Amino acid sequence: MKSLGVLLLMLLPVSVRAATLSGFISDQSNGESLPYANVVLKGPDRPIGALSNVDGYYAIQGVPEDIPYVLTISYIGYISFQDTLSFRAGETRRLDVQLKPEPIAVQEIVVEGKREEEEQRIQPGFVEVETSKIREMPAIGETDILRALHLLPGIQAASDISSGLYIRGGGPDQTLILLDQMPLYNPSHAFGFFSTFNPDAIRDMSLHKGAYPAKYGGRLGSVLDVHNKDGNRKGFDASGGVSLISARLTLEGPTSKGSWMVSGRRTYIDPILSLIRNEDTDVPTYYFYDLNAKINQDFSDNDKVQISGYFGRDDLSFDIGEDAFFGIRWGNTAFLGKWTHVFSPALFGNFVVASSHYASKTELNFLDTPIVFANSIRDFTVKGDLDWFAARDHALSGGFLATHYNFEFIQEFNQDDQFDLREKPNLLSLYVQDHWQPGKSTDVRLGMRGNYFSEGNRVQIEPRLSMSYRTGNVRYKAAGGAFHQYLQLVTTELFSGGDYWVPLDESVKPGRSWQSVAGVEWEPSERYQATVEAYYTDMAHLIVLDNRIAADIDAKTVEDTFVTGGTGYATGIEVFLQRRTGRLTGWIGYTLGWTRRTFAEFNQGKTFPPKYDRRHDVSFVSNYRLGRWSFGANYVYGTGQAFTPASARYSLRSPAEPWETESLVLPADRNSGRLLPYQRLDLSVKRRFGVFGANAEIYIQVFNVFSRRNEWFVIFDESDPDVVKMLPIVPTLGINFNF
Repeated sequence: MKSLGVLLLMLLPVSVRAATLSGFISDQSNGESLPYANVVLKGPDRPIGALSNVDGYYAIQGVPEDIPYVLTISYIGYISFQDTLSFRAGETRRLDVQLKPEPIAVQEIVVEGKREEEEQRIQPGFVEVETSKIREMPAIGETDILRALHLLPGIQAASDISSGLYIRGGGPDQTLILLDQMPLYNPSHAFGFFSTFNPDAIRDMSLHKGAYPAKYGGRLGSVLDVHNKDGNRKGFDASGGVSLISARLTLEGPTSKGSWMVSGRRTYIDPILSLIRNEDTDVPTYYFYDLNAKINQDFSDNDKVQISGYFGRDDLSFDIGEDAFFGIRWGNTAFLGKWTHVFSPALFGNFVVASSHYASKTELNFLDTPIVFANSIRDFTVKGDLDWFAARDHALSGGFLATHYNFEFIQEFNQDDQFDLREKPNLLSLYVQDHWQPGKSTDVRLGMRGNYFSEGNRVQIEPRLSMSYRTGNVRYKAAGGAFHQYLQLVTTELFSGGDYWVPLDESVKPGRSWQSVAGVEWEPSERYQATVEAYYTDMAHLIVLDNRIAADIDAKTVEDTFVTGGTGYATGIEVFLQRRTGRLTGWIGYTLGWTRRTFAEFNQGKTFPPKYDRRHDVSFVSNYRLGRWSFGANYVYGTGQAFTPASARYSLRSPAEPWETESLVLPADRNSGRLLPYQRLDLSVKRRFGVFGANAEIYIQVFNVFSRRNEWFVIFDESDPDVVKMLPIVPTLGINFNF
């Protein structure tokens, strides 16, 4: 702390006589803020630069007096703003700038923002994805931002019907997923077939694939940060679409000093299922819907308030017979209130109150025997973040987070409680971070995060570090840090509606990972970019559900129901080649990876790969524009999933009934076999047109063009093994509109 105080004293005198320039950067057409815009003052000496934060706010400290500067503010897809400025000694100038969108005749597909953006410049493994670019890619049913991420190196899916993210050897629970800073615990619809993110409502999203900065915490692996649109401040706007399975509509417009946005989506597959259902055909009842809403209000130039919410549900029921029933219902609810305040030109703050609730309930009834699984996780969070543009070369940030959880997991068999877990832990986190630019080509970000978890009175300190250095058109980057996780997801990996969350109580240690990443980025021109990154993650205190325990066990702690004390690692190399402009755009991604786990109680204590370990993973994504037409193609190839084969088959005969035998399978080493390699080709054709003054687009998409039935998992029974296949060819027709 003494060294930090000395640093602050050194920084304070810088701005005594020098000037300060600050303000907000937004879109001229709709008033949306522009995060990570590049701001540069060019004068006779070294250029002075800054980047807007996630709310579009920037500040430049230490501007010398009476020197003419050329101010340039740039953002990808917008006309750059330029002006000539000079400053008086000690002057504080507020300059809010609205950038005008620049239509590009041949639109580009860019999965990362401009190279000047802070996160990409400093942080390896960072990806910023624009939803407008995802819409160009072939999809199944409709555009889905989580499914699009599966086409990037280092990211996998469990199956064709899964939107879960398996990033750099981690499971879906090791990725923190935020919507407008609200955590979502199971962001999926239709058993994982779609994510809960309506593409029409999303403004932007960013992904840290590993070694993420100190402002985030609570997960061992990665962070997906999604932001909804704030709403059009300039005029009313409507957009939406209709596909074969769902319809969606987004409305947005201005208020007197702000904006609003409402977006809804619902499947209409339930009436189709009703038409199929008859006395001879048992068809389930199913539907899902979601709703996003946000309102923003400016109370002054320095005070903004935002209120947003999300509500989504899935509901499925199936009458199997007269005395058999299956039903499952799950969904997320989240609300947030945020106050943004500019304390001074160099000090910016965000303060948030948020609540999130995930609930799932599965009910079965066979032969008048009811079975119930119910899971609920509620959290209430208060958090604050401060950005201090302390000096020309230092940008400090810090904040706090306090969360109260309420977990419930109930398992009943024939109305008797088998498992009843109810926990109400608390989590408190503090962080501080400094972005230091010792030279125009060097960036260093040093951070520290501290956590306190009430279950077991756990205290953990997590150092974080990232560095980058640029020479010519090549940038070298490295990052590392420590991470902890206090929640555990139990997943079937078959469909996400049955997944449930539990807290790690005092009987086990929280999961821990050490991550390190190093990479090099080559950008010979605006059109081409190549990135190579290597990563290594060491994990400890892992847990996994113990399937060997008796159904009637009186379980009261995590240690009673989980195998604990696991270790593991994930390592690999990712290659990413992009063509970002021109009629033909797209990328090639390749991952060479290894993932391993070790549990003393599993596999005779021997190390084994989890089922999502994949040695080779290749993806080709391309889009070609020709006037109003757009043609897209995706190709994916990957090593087959790991599975446990049978090493032998044997029979048991009862002495009391020697004529009856039971055929059983003796498993080999855990996940020592491989399914056949995964391959898939997707195609799409889209055409834009105008109708009644509105812009519209009709599309035809074909998922898995060659109808290759990729292998999913193996079921062993008394006969030959049964290999369960994934989806065949799935064509889709739909229309998108905007007016």
